[in-house]
Amino acid sequence: MYILEVVSGPLDGKTWSFDAEITIGRDDAVAAACIKLDRYVSRLHAQLREEGEGLVLMDLASRNGTKVGGQAVSAKTPIELGDRFQIGRTLLRVRRADSPEP
Repeated sequence: MYILEVVSGPLDGKTWSFDAEITIGRDDAVAAACIKLDRYVSRLHAQLREEGEGLVLMDLASRNGTKVGGQAVSAKTPIELGDRFQIGRTLLRVRRADSPEP
């Protein structure tokens, strides 16, 4: 199990837990991780998914894009636990549920 955590943004400190996949967006009808307060987040913005031994991040044709390390994500992008990524103006990271908060 993983924890998706807001590191910086309107929902600073907010977390969502997920097993193998989570969608991120501004509409709670389609996104498990709903970031309503960031107007730069699309209705259905991005997806994090377990693939093989790691995680991949995908932008879902959002209006403002998804960034990892300041670089726009255009396809499946592998990310490591703890890597920070940006959705709209919100900065997030993923960690294992059983690991202590850094």
